[in-house]
Amino acid sequence: MKTYLEIPFKEAAGHALYVDFYIPDNIDRPPIILWIHGGGWKDLNRKWCLVYPQLERGYAVCSVDYRYSDEAPFPAQMLDLKDALLFVKANGGTYGYDGSKVVVSGDSAGGHLCSLLAVSAGNSDWEKAGEDYRVQAVVEFCGPCRLGDPGHQDTADHDIVRQLLGVSDCGKALAGRGAAASPDTYVDGTEPPFLILHGSADPAVSPDQSRILRNALESAGIPVHMYLIPGGVHGLGGELVDCVVQEFLDYYIKNRVTVLTPELQPIHDRTVPPAAR
Repeated sequence: MKTYLEIPFKEAAGHALYVDFYIPDNIDRPPIILWIHGGGWKDLNRKWCLVYPQLERGYAVCSVDYRYSDEAPFPAQMLDLKDALLFVKANGGTYGYDGSKVVVSGDSAGGHLCSLLAVSAGNSDWEKAGEDYRVQAVVEFCGPCRLGDPGHQDTADHDIVRQLLGVSDCGKALAGRGAAASPDTYVDGTEPPFLILHGSADPAVSPDQSRILRNALESAGIPVHMYLIPGGVHGLGGELVDCVVQEFLDYYIKNRVTVLTPELQPIHDRTVPPAAR
């Protein structure tokens, strides 16, 4: 495996933001997964990554920084990730991956951000004119979808959400800024395929948040596959999850049918539609 660490892609809040590239050996220009870490929009770092196992399954990984909510409120995080996405698209030849095949992925707060990054392609408030911000697929782990809506609150600490949105109370400002930061606000039928994974026993973010996102995508006609991992809590990993991710990516990114988890067929929607077999 080739590694290219601490590559700066942007200056923000008085310091550099970095990406780390991990490129599998013996694969010519593999697709790349742009990974966005969780941590309540204010903790952890780019070394926390749930998709490293995909390096052995034929995918490169790029793990990225973004400004924390205690440095700058939303949409600073989205502005950083839009810039990171352009950097990844532009540098495939330099680091040895296919910059035209980009998957975005993240967990928890990073799951929220990766979904929002994908569904907001074309948002002129967050993007530079004339650039292509589309991605080819999304793999989202246990992220919140609807922010600042009392009728759809998850079980996360509400102070964390208020800090992200830059508001101090639960009034109209929270609802308005929450809607602007909620992925389902932007779904319009132009999104790439989604894989959503959530633990059925997640104590931090309710599985209902993933259902909101799934329902919005389905209503817009977007291919979306959601797996509620039985007994899973917040933060998912392991062979089963890794195989589900590979099945999805192989089908939508490599146009190849890979079935590694037949035991899930009776209880979950399949990544590969039956007609494709």
